[in-house]
Amino acid sequence: MTRRSALGLLLLAACGGRVAPAPAVPRRTGLRIEPLTDLVPAAGLSWLLDLRPVALMMTDASRQAMAEVVAEDRFAAFASRHGSIDPRAAKELVVASYPEATLTMAEVELDPTKVETAFAARALSVDGRALEGDGDVVRTWGSVAGGSEPAREQIAIVGREALILERGHLGPLRAALAFAEGKLHRALPALHAEPLKRAAELLGDAPARAFAPGPFEGEWAAGLGGLLRASTAAAVSAWPLGSASSGTASLSFRVVLLGAWGADATAAADRLRAAFDVLANDPLGKLMGVDHPVRDAHVVGGADALMLEVGLDALGLARGLHAATAGTVAEIMRF
Repeated sequence: MTRRSALGLLLLAACGGRVAPAPAVPRRTGLRIEPLTDLVPAAGLSWLLDLRPVALMMTDASRQAMAEVVAEDRFAAFASRHGSIDPRAAKELVVASYPEATLTMAEVELDPTKVETAFAARALSVDGRALEGDGDVVRTWGSVAGGSEPAREQIAIVGREALILERGHLGPLRAALAFAEGKLHRALPALHAEPLKRAAELLGDAPARAFAPGPFEGEWAAGLGGLLRASTAAAVSAWPLGSASSGTASLSFRVVLLGAWGADATAAADRLRAAFDVLANDPLGKLMGVDHPVRDAHVVGGADALMLEVGLDALGLARGLHAATAGTVAEIMRF
């Protein structure tokens, strides 16, 4: 899973199959799951997406913007394959990508029996099942259809309020449960360890955040006018502008680049602004409405961080994202 895939992963992803266990329903969890980002292992993290869907969809306009990116029937199909879970109803939704695995977590009201039965129904085989966390957690794993070869998948149902799904090499999910149980005393979650701790501080408590630690190599190193090559981390946040009663939906974005900018901070900030202007005048930028911001772009440079803020129309942005990522979203939502 690449950093480019993060745009398409605004929703949960999983896969299809058969078989059905007789699941036990765990009691309401006593584990600490809030915020879900505190369960994300820092080691090996490629990128992290943190969303609060309920907060992002306060208005009719914002819901219309979401409908431009993902059709209603895809949400319905997703729910039917995942025990009636609707990601739009999640209090928090987190996707963390590692070189050999993807970890997806949702804090959402759920029926444990439905979720486990749905997992068994889409699995090619169910290889194991365990009750953990003093009975608060049902963990089950097996193989699911995935490309040319079956893929490993594991889920942990935490009480009636959270689901953790791991796809690929098994490992991050067990670390997440250990954080929830308070067992990892010498390890830090991703947003409590540098450089992402500093990035999280600068982004603030936004309902949509994305983080990527450096180093940035290959085609990514040339990103943002070459600034990513010298960045130790990149992060972006978004939050709605206006009130829930307004008829329009706008989003305020903040982009942060961490690095040892020092005395070059002003010049680096100018390069960031120039990179934004290039994007705004690019065909994709125009398609997403970046060339007509609802709040003009503002860039500041500090010794350790560059920051760009801009306001964009959510509906125009959604239409552009649909045109640019329709294939990716369709592929994810069909699972």
